[in-house]
Amino acid sequence: MAEVPLSLGSGYPAADDAAWTAMAEKLLRGKPVTSLRTELPDGIVVEPLYTAADAPDPGWPGFAPFVRGGGPAGAVVNGWDVRQRYAQADPAAQNAAVLEGLERGATSLWLRVDDAAQLPRMLEGVLFDLAAVVLDAGHQQVAAARVLLDEFAAADADGIHEALGSLRVDPLGLLARSGSLAAPLDDAIAEATALATEVDADWPNVRTIAVDATPYTDAGATPGRELAISLATGVAYLRALTGAGLSIEQACGQLEFTYSADADQFTTMAKLRAARRLWANVAQACGAASDAHAQRQHAVSAGPMFTANDPWVNLLRGTVAAFAAGVGGADAVTVEPFDSAVGESDALAVRLARNTQLLLIEEANVAKAIDPAGGAWYVETLTDQLATAAWTAFQEIEAAGGMARYLTEGRVHTDLASSVDQRAGLVATRRQP
Repeated sequence: MAEVPLSLGSGYPAADDAAWTAMAEKLLRGKPVTSLRTELPDGIVVEPLYTAADAPDPGWPGFAPFVRGGGPAGAVVNGWDVRQRYAQADPAAQNAAVLEGLERGATSLWLRVDDAAQLPRMLEGVLFDLAAVVLDAGHQQVAAARVLLDEFAAADADGIHEALGSLRVDPLGLLARSGSLAAPLDDAIAEATALATEVDADWPNVRTIAVDATPYTDAGATPGRELAISLATGVAYLRALTGAGLSIEQACGQLEFTYSADADQFTTMAKLRAARRLWANVAQACGAASDAHAQRQHAVSAGPMFTANDPWVNLLRGTVAAFAAGVGGADAVTVEPFDSAVGESDALAVRLARNTQLLLIEEANVAKAIDPAGGAWYVETLTDQLATAAWTAFQEIEAAGGMARYLTEGRVHTDLASSVDQRAGLVATRRQP
C-alpha cells in the first residue's frame, strides 16, 4: 500500500500577516500593531512578530560567514571552554584556587597578575598542554607574557610546544580602561607585535593579542558600538602584525576577541553571531584564506549588570549571560562571581560561577545542539541588524583615522557619552530595566 503523506495543516485556513494583524488589532482595541514595537539601542526596532520572510540566510555552521559558529560541530563534543577567572592577591592562594578549579571543571585559567615575578608560583602543578593559561596583567602585559612563555619552555622537555594559552596583550584596550600606558601607544603596539611574531614561530596553540571590547561596554557602549570598536581594534592590530612580517593568516591567528555577555539574552546571542560575520568580512577583505576567517571569541559576563546591593540576584544574571554566550557560539565563557561587585570574591562565589557553566553544559545540555539559536527568526533578524549598525559605525571610525586616533583624540568618549545619556533616558522612562 502506498504511503499517503499526512498534512497536519490540511483543513485549516492558511495564516497570513494580514489575518494576524487584524486579530492582533482587535485584541488591542483599536491600537495599531506598531504600538507593540520596542526600541533598542543602535536604532534597532523590535517588531511584535517575526516570520521566515524576515530572516536572512545565515549559512552553515563552520563555514563563511561563520554566523552559526566557527566550527561545523560547534561545542557538541567537549562543550565550550569554561574559563575561570582568578583574582586572589596572594600567589599561594591563587595557586590553590587554580588547582581546585581544574579538578572541579574549569578548562582554562584566567589569572590576574599584579606582579609578573609571582606568576610561576601561581602556576605550580598546572599542566600547560591540558589547561590554557590566560593572562590579565594590566600594565605588566608584556612582562607577564614573557614570564609565562619561559614557564612554557621550562615545562616543554620534549620540545613539542603543545602549551595552550592566550597572553592577552592589548595596548589599545589597556589605554581605554586605565587611561595611560607605560610607553607611547605606537611603541606599545610595536612591542606587542614583536612578541606575537615570536609566539607565532614557537607556540602554535598560543595567541598573543587580545581585542578586548569590554572596557567600552563597561563605559556605556551599545552592542553595535562594541562590535564596531572591536573591528577597528582588530584591524589596527592586523596592520601592525602584517607590517611586522606576519602573513594575514598568521596575524588573524594571533587575535582573540573578548565581548561582554549580559542578561539581555537575545542581544547577546545576536551580538556574538554578528561579530563572527563581521570579522569574516574583514578577514576576507584583507585577503586571508578562508580557514583564517573564523573569529576566536571569549565572552565575559558584563560588569555593569552586577549589583552590589543584594548581590545574590547576580546569580540569575550570570546564568542568563552564560546561557546566551553558549547559545551564541562563544568559544570560551567566563562567568564572574556573583559578589564581584562587592570586592574580592569568596570560595563559594567562585565555585558557583564555575558550576553555573557546568550545569548549562552537562545538565541543561546547551552545548549538545549545534547553533541552538539558528533558525530563530528574531535572533537571525537581530543578528543582521546589529551587523549593519556595527559596520556603519566601524566605517566611521576608519574614515576618522582608525582606532588609535579614535581613542587618543577623545572621540570614543563623545560617542559613549551619547550612548550613556540615551540609556539613562530609557531607564528614567521605564522603557529599559
